[in-house]
Amino acid sequence: MSSPTLTGTPAAPRRERGLGYALAGGLGITLAAVLLGAAYWFWFYTSQRSAHPAELLPADTELYISLAPSLGDVPEGQQVASVLRDQIGVEEPSQVLDGAVHLLGVDYNNNLLTWIGGTMVVAVRGLDGQGEATADRLLREGEVVFILGSRNDPQAQACIEKHLAARAARGDLITTTQVGEATIYAQEGGQPSPIAAFALFEHYIIFSNRPEAIAAMVGQLGNSAGSLAAVPSFAQFDEGLTARVPGGRYSVAGNAAQIELAALRDLLMNLGM
Repeated sequence: MSSPTLTGTPAAPRRERGLGYALAGGLGITLAAVLLGAAYWFWFYTSQRSAHPAELLPADTELYISLAPSLGDVPEGQQVASVLRDQIGVEEPSQVLDGAVHLLGVDYNNNLLTWIGGTMVVAVRGLDGQGEATADRLLREGEVVFILGSRNDPQAQACIEKHLAARAARGDLITTTQVGEATIYAQEGGQPSPIAAFALFEHYIIFSNRPEAIAAMVGQLGNSAGSLAAVPSFAQFDEGLTARVPGGRYSVAGNAAQIELAALRDLLMNLGM
């Protein structure tokens, strides 16, 4: 008598879940990385974006000279020289650079090129159309502001520290005042100077002959309706500042802006003397 043969239904194969889980996990990690990366770049862009220089300046600014936007966000020597020569009338642009470096008391390669960006603006107001067009009169009676874009704020602050050390070595007394989030450094006593006051604010290092000018700029932030940027004639000028031109000059009608331009030229040609 033969034994019966045991037969049965073959067992159903187990689902291969490993590959599916791996794919899903990989997609999840990739999506998370993309979202985190996008969040970082949004934070970086918004935290590094500066207000337009004209948004910090009063509406009655009479003279405004600026480099055109730079694609690389770094100053180009030929562009700076062209603006100094064509918009201000400086015959020897290199003399201005040498004078500025000497006045600041810093090293050009180690203390300036490490942070300075493509935004450079000088703005003037406050002189009437009568009187001499001299640097001395501009510093005593008018208001001049230099705005230099920073692409690296820690390096810009290091430059300020180096500059403070140079000022201390010269015997200058520098005090500090906190205005909002900005620390304004101001020279006590001494002769009028285009760098009597300075601050790092909104990713700019700002120099002026008057600390109250910088304090007003800090207060101006967020009130663009009352700024130079809101003046229709300036807005039209600013639209023409493209990468195709080195820079430009905006000025109001009348003698005051012409006097200020000549006084600014005198000031720049005698920096560091």
